[in-house]
Amino acid sequence: MVKKVLDWVEKVLDWIVIGLLVAMTGVIFYQVILRYVFHSANIWAEEFARYAFIWVTMFGAAICIRRGRHIRIDVFVNILPKKMQGILEIAMDFIVLVFLGVAAKQGLAICMKTGAQISSGLRLPMSFMYSSIPVSSLLMMVFLLEQMGARLGQIFSKEGRENDE
Repeated sequence: MVKKVLDWVEKVLDWIVIGLLVAMTGVIFYQVILRYVFHSANIWAEEFARYAFIWVTMFGAAICIRRGRHIRIDVFVNILPKKMQGILEIAMDFIVLVFLGVAAKQGLAICMKTGAQISSGLRLPMSFMYSSIPVSSLLMMVFLLEQMGARLGQIFSKEGRENDE
């Protein structure tokens, strides 16, 4: 049940990222044409592209955690026995989880402080922009907890013990 919900959340994030990338590309193209062909500019296009890029990056990071695609150096981890590798990966995941918890807390604090500020181009509350930090941090935490549970299951399963021997 939980896996199905997280699969659905991942698909929604995929579509949001795709939509934002398409919109960002279109807006940047519009801005280039406006600037170099018509020698004019608008106030919101560059700001929209910047904010869309930040949301794409943060949601993309959450998707990468779910798919296990973040870059890491594992040359030393691969030398260890399988069970030790799993324990070390869970320890590293726990450190990342703590970091994400701090990021979510601090991001929420920034959102509270910037709620009254309005962006100059889009006229949106700056808290909307900064909310990408706690929202994506919480998503990453949920996806990371899912992976940690799977790793714990592998470590303590019968197959995990047989692979060590």
